[in-house]
Amino acid sequence: MSSEIERLNSNTEVVSFKAMFAMLWRTKWFIIVFTGLISVATVIYAINVPNVYRASAIYLPKSSDDAGGLAQLAGQFGGLASMAGINLGGGGADKTAAAIEFMKSRAFLQAFIDKRDLTVPILAAKGWEQESGNLLIDPELYDESKQVWVRAAPPGFQVTPTAWEAYDLFRKMISISEQSKKGFVKIELEYYSPDLAAKWLGWLVEDLNAYWKTREHEQTQKSIAFLTKQAENAQLSELRSVFYQLIAEQTKNTVLAEVSDEVLFETIAPIVVPEQKSAPSRALLCLLGFALGGVLSCILGLFYCAIRPVAPSSYKY
Repeated sequence: MSSEIERLNSNTEVVSFKAMFAMLWRTKWFIIVFTGLISVATVIYAINVPNVYRASAIYLPKSSDDAGGLAQLAGQFGGLASMAGINLGGGGADKTAAAIEFMKSRAFLQAFIDKRDLTVPILAAKGWEQESGNLLIDPELYDESKQVWVRAAPPGFQVTPTAWEAYDLFRKMISISEQSKKGFVKIELEYYSPDLAAKWLGWLVEDLNAYWKTREHEQTQKSIAFLTKQAENAQLSELRSVFYQLIAEQTKNTVLAEVSDEVLFETIAPIVVPEQKSAPSRALLCLLGFALGGVLSCILGLFYCAIRPVAPSSYKY
């Protein structure tokens, strides 16, 4: 009995496959033409989509080295410092993570876009001319001769965009990856122009280091003032020694920061202007277009045969 059921199921599968093949054969010319049209459209799109270039660099966070003095003090006087309410933890990893998140933040990137005047190349560029090295600006968005925006303003925005609008696009251009095992940070930036991709990446890290340098200088000065006051009021000589050593450590960090601009990220592998595009993969686009056209045409062909059935005997192979 079971063998008979298996035989019937097998015959049903064969019949279903033959019926499906017959329906596809019935609409073969539609499938060929439709797949061809989709493939041609994909090729045209792939040819016209602009190239994108990726500039990258590898940096070493300097937080680990800077925390060495404080970590040593924590081992010697951690108990006394805790009694006084002072935390001597290094926090190097937290500092790096905080810097990476700040680099992605709207506050930093909007200030960067405004400072470097990047609103036009971010929002209005549509490609890059390799021969002249100039950006191709969309005339429907920005009039280069008059240097005014002529776009149709999106709902809720003005004709002249701000860094708020540019942030979303610019954020997608940036990729930051932390190689925790090696301790390195890799930063990448993709754009139509390879020269601008490299230049903007350099500016980005430069401005981040400059901001962090100013921030840490202000924090260090406040810390020194606080520690000096605490040292004057300390009753235990051991605790007073902790304060003075902390002041010396903070002063050393201030001096080191003044002689170096790379207070946060030290360059390991410098930025190189890319010569080969990173995207798009035109061959992959064409292959996907062909596959999509074939699958979609087969589905439409089967749907047509389902709503307009004919006798299987009328099919001609």
